[in-house]
This record gives sequence, structure tokens and C-alpha cells, in this order.
Amino acid sequence: MLACLLCAAATWAGTCPGLPLKAAAASPAAPADVCIPDPFTALTIDFFDDYSWRAFIAMVWPAAKGHRGVADENVTVGGSGPRVFETYKSLWEVFHHDGSAPAAEFDAYEAAALNACKATTGFGGMVLGSFNGYDDIGQAGIGELTGPLAAQNGRYVHYQTLYNKIAYDFIVSHGYYLRKNLPAVPSPRPALPVIQFPNGSIAIKAAWLDLRGLPAARRRRFYTRSAIVKDPNTGKCSAVTMGLVGLHIVQKTASRPQWIWSSFEQVDSIPLFQGGVGKFTFNDGTPAPMPAENPLPLVPLPRQPAKPFNVLRTRNAPVHENTAMTNQRYHQLLEGTVWKYYGLVTTQWPLMTGNQAVPVPAAQTGEIFFTFPGTGPGSSAGSAYANVTMETFDQGRPELGCMSCHNQARLGGDFMWSVLDHAWPANLAPAESAKR
Repeated sequence: MLACLLCAAATWAGTCPGLPLKAAAASPAAPADVCIPDPFTALTIDFFDDYSWRAFIAMVWPAAKGHRGVADENVTVGGSGPRVFETYKSLWEVFHHDGSAPAAEFDAYEAAALNACKATTGFGGMVLGSFNGYDDIGQAGIGELTGPLAAQNGRYVHYQTLYNKIAYDFIVSHGYYLRKNLPAVPSPRPALPVIQFPNGSIAIKAAWLDLRGLPAARRRRFYTRSAIVKDPNTGKCSAVTMGLVGLHIVQKTASRPQWIWSSFEQVDSIPLFQGGVGKFTFNDGTPAPMPAENPLPLVPLPRQPAKPFNVLRTRNAPVHENTAMTNQRYHQLLEGTVWKYYGLVTTQWPLMTGNQAVPVPAAQTGEIFFTFPGTGPGSSAGSAYANVTMETFDQGRPELGCMSCHNQARLGGDFMWSVLDHAWPANLAPAESAKR
């Protein structure tokens, strides 16, 4: 066993569970923290990525019936039934549209009238829809190009935010589901957030797609489940088979009070995890270069509107080569399960002075957020790593990316936009209502 440089002694008893480079591991227990042996001077991304995969496996482990957020240790990760993360508290269960208090007990289920479909939910039940018709399909982002994401089958991606028991109990006990209870950020601005979630808090963001139109052979490569889904065009709700296309796992730990951010995609999203021309969920595999100049005059406007064309989604920053190797190890471990068709895009950990192994430039003030992988704005890699299912339109510049966006909620919400946006009355305009 190796001494641990970054893990809390109370959590790890001063030891690491061994070098993650040697073997992948499948366990229903989520890791409490990333563990980096001391001494260790090489690239730490391998340890963070191994942590991300262990967290992912714990989140997608079949859940134990009768409890929320508890894994069924009598089955394997390939077993059937609702997954652990699906039994966490959904956003609509925490922040009621009428301002009423959520249930005190984490295992309780909220009244049907509180969700947009007025659907009764129980163990593993899922409702995807919003009262304003946009909140569950609008992408997060701070750039000019944000909005819904449509796949090659013409269906919108739906987003879902969930909290584990630690995070939920914190929000409820402090009354943070009401905007009047949120503390204001004083001036001068403090060094630490005015809201501080406890260690062990986990927030999940899942991206789901209606798989109608996909051949059966392709559908088998997705984790699928039934959900009550509200059609944003008609406003009607119906039971639909949805496929998981993306998953964010965010956990606050003793060594990372700025949270650890793990991002996964289903491998058929774009030409990324597999090479060559193929059929992809968000890219038809036949890209065409953009013309150097607009081939048509902008004025006068044509009498007939232009025909819609198929926009191909792609990735600006490639998956880190170390991350790709970790993916290979875990894909081998998960052979025979649907989870081998999911891959880690990136693990990011915002760098804060005194809380990381990688040194922070002395000039960093926290206003421009540096993350790893990458060294921040201006670097060749930067920190503009993005999940194409959730951050499709904010891949170009690190300052518009995931970490910089969440950094804007650092002081007021401990990096969690979901609290600042959805505390009642919700602070959401139609064009800004993505669950960030």
C-alpha cells in the first residue's frame, strides 16, 4: 500500500488502494476521492481518469430496491434494473415550481403534480420535461451559440440533473430551494464560496436521446430505459424508450473542494472512439469543408427560404492520449456489458492555490479558471475539453467552456449553477434555462 498525497486521512486511512495503472476495477462503491501516491511526480491524469471510471461504474451499478442512491451488491454492473444515479433526486423533486418544500426524506417520492407531466414516479421512475417547454432540452453555456441539440435521427437530446443524498440533504436543511435563503456574495468578494456543499456531495447531469429511427443493431450499443417524456413541440407526455448518450459526474472531495468533474459519452456520438466513416448519433460521417466565402449574396434575400441542411457535430479538442489508454483498460473490464460502449472524454479538476499537485501560476486570481488537462487560455490544449452531447456549442475557447462557466457560480453557489438558477422563484429566462 502506498502513502496517499491528496486523499483525506479520515477517508483513506492514510493509504492508497494501489496504483490504478495496474488494473481496472469494477465496484458498486463510489471512490471517496482521487488517490495519488506519494512520492509521485509524473502526469497525474491517469489517477484522475481511473477515479472517473470507478465513479462511473458505481453510478451505473444496478440500484437496490426500496432505497434511493444505494447499489445492489448482489448483482454485477451488467445486471438489469434502474441504475444508482437514476434513483438520485431529480431537479424537479428538489426545486418545486410552486416553491413548496421538498420531502425531508431522501427515499421519499414527490407528488405527481410537481413534475411537468404530472406523472406518478416510484423506484427508478423518470420524467423528462419542463413547465416552460425548454428547460430539459436547452444546453448550458455562456457563449452566443447555445440551445437544443438534435441528433441525426431528428430527435432532441433531453437533459436531467440529479443529486445524491449528501447534496440533497444539504440543500433541504439550509432551505436553499428558496431564493430568499441563498446568501449574497459580499463585497469585497471573499476567497471561499458563501455556500459550501459537504464533501461527498455528488451532482449528475445525464443526456438522453429518443432512439426511434435507429436500427436495432445500433440501439443495442446504448443503455436504454423507458421514461415519461414531454414533447417540446406539442406539450404532450408519453412513454418513450430513451438511450443514455452522455453523463457528467461531479463530486466534491476532501482533496478537491472545487469538485472533480468527470465527463462520459456513448462511443457512437461522433468519429472519436472509433475511426473511419460510419454511422454516428450526432455526425453522419460525411463531413464537407465550409466554403472560404459565402457562395450566395446576402442581399437581396432569396424569395424562397433556404432548405435546411444537416449540421455535423464534431470535437475541437481530442481525447487526451492517456485518457484513451485508460478507456481501453476499462472497456476490456466491461466486456459483455453495454457499458463498454461508453468512454471517458475528460476528467477536469480546477486548480486552486494550495489544493492541487500541479502548480498554479502565481498570476492566477481565480477569475480566469485554469484546469487540467491543459494550462488555461492560450495554451495549445487549453481547458476547452467538451462533451459533445452537453457542451456542443462551447468548444472553441477555454473561457467559454465548462469550467469557466461553472467558475462564475463559484462564490455564490459553490460552482453549482443548478442552485442559483432553480431556487424558487427560478431565475430562468426562456433562452437561458438550461440546467447548467
